[in-house]
Amino acid sequence: MIQKKDKKPSEKAGKKPESPARTRQLAAAVQSAPRRIVDYRARRRFPESSSPYRQLHLLLRGSMPLLRQKVGSLGYRIRSLFDRMMVRLRERTPRHQFIQTAVFLSIGVSVAAFAAFQVLYTTATTLSFEGRVLGAVASEEEAQSAVRQVEDSISQVLGSRYSLEPDRVSYSTGLTFRSALVEEADLEAALSESLRVVEHGYVLYVGGEAIGATQTQGAFEGLLDQVSAEYRNENTISIDFVEGVEIRECDLPLEEFTNLADVALLLNSEKDGEVTYTVKKGDCWSVIAQDNNMTNDDLLRLNPGYDIDKLQIGDELLISNAVPYLTVRAVQMEYYEEDIPYEIEYRDDDTMWEGDTKVISKGAYGKANTEAKVTYEGVTEIEREIISQDIFQEPVTEIQARGTKERPSWAPTGSFRWPTSGTITSRYGSRKIFGGTSFHGGIDIANSYGTDIVAADGGTVIYAGWMGSYGYLVQIDHGNGYVTYYGHNSSLVVSVGDKVYKGQHIAEMGSTGRSTGNHCHFEVRYNGERQNPMNYLP
Repeated sequence: MIQKKDKKPSEKAGKKPESPARTRQLAAAVQSAPRRIVDYRARRRFPESSSPYRQLHLLLRGSMPLLRQKVGSLGYRIRSLFDRMMVRLRERTPRHQFIQTAVFLSIGVSVAAFAAFQVLYTTATTLSFEGRVLGAVASEEEAQSAVRQVEDSISQVLGSRYSLEPDRVSYSTGLTFRSALVEEADLEAALSESLRVVEHGYVLYVGGEAIGATQTQGAFEGLLDQVSAEYRNENTISIDFVEGVEIRECDLPLEEFTNLADVALLLNSEKDGEVTYTVKKGDCWSVIAQDNNMTNDDLLRLNPGYDIDKLQIGDELLISNAVPYLTVRAVQMEYYEEDIPYEIEYRDDDTMWEGDTKVISKGAYGKANTEAKVTYEGVTEIEREIISQDIFQEPVTEIQARGTKERPSWAPTGSFRWPTSGTITSRYGSRKIFGGTSFHGGIDIANSYGTDIVAADGGTVIYAGWMGSYGYLVQIDHGNGYVTYYGHNSSLVVSVGDKVYKGQHIAEMGSTGRSTGNHCHFEVRYNGERQNPMNYLP
């Protein structure tokens, strides 16, 4: 009888016995299973921090070795499970293949989400001023550096140490969008703007002296343009200022900025400075005063000590004690028609005295279209440079006869001297005298009785005697169209026909004729017409 062998328990249960390969695989898995790290927390101490975000960050970073081991073990198990699943899936029908696709998609999405988080977020420090957020930077050290830089900049401008009160700023560290981070320089600018201790601005200097400051860019340029506007036209090449004007850009304490209206008033005002006038031939006191919108007394107050009746050519008179605060220097192009001087050709004539000339044929000025570059300081021309001239009419040479005959002592020189010394008591022109108004044809020079009267220039005496209201009168013909009169004399020392030289004694001062006191009435007539003697006397 054949005996049946007893079945193994596994066979009794209806299960297949484990294969040797499967047994080895399980043994290897048990040996590679992760072991617990004994007393890990005792060996790893975390740095202290008052920020919960920083504590979390440090905790996660310290846990990374353990997490990597755990994740590695878990990954191995997942891969083993995944291998078994794939074997089973391959043995089953194709309808379960979507599971494999779902697994791959889940892993890809997880990796992408983690990468996106790392790209979008970072740990940063936010700086706040009096509760208002100014910006975030990579670290608290960078934020503190920005605060120190602002303090140093303000200290440099103020000239003394400036420190920001600690309770006015705060720092907070946490997760922040990377796109929200700013540069340290931007954080400094935001803090400076919030403090408003110093401001960026522009300072106007005139002659090296600061006269105003503003925060508005271009404001001072506008004021200077207003000052120079009246000197500018379509032909202006350049405009600047004699005093030297400069605009500097810098940081200033807030209290040093000035009102633009006050600066504008200053730029358009006047300052102490002398304006002078040089006396020329034919000038007289009243005309100089009138030309400068002054009275005779105004001009005399500025020039004490001057004798208004005895101006000399070349004298410098003070016209004003004030000049514009800014003197505009303008360079202009000017286009005009200019006279071209003619030349004089001389021909000797032995019938004329030396020094005398006579026009034989008159000359004529030429004409030219002229282009010139002219420099003005205020309204005064200081330089004229002729750029080009287009002559459209040539000048005509003048022919003159020139005397070669030896000149006698009594021959006229062509210029006059004062006939006597004294004070001018009456000028040329209308005057009130003897209860009425009359025209005075000369000047009256008063002095003591018997003062010498001399010939103003060489010539021939054509009258010497009494002539009505003139009293005792001398007339001298100077042979060049000029005749001089010397009236109210007490006595005469020349006779008609006498040749007299310039400065020769001809009479003595008195008060004859229609006179109110001792004086010499002096007249100059040219071709019979009365002239203002002051235009001929030095």
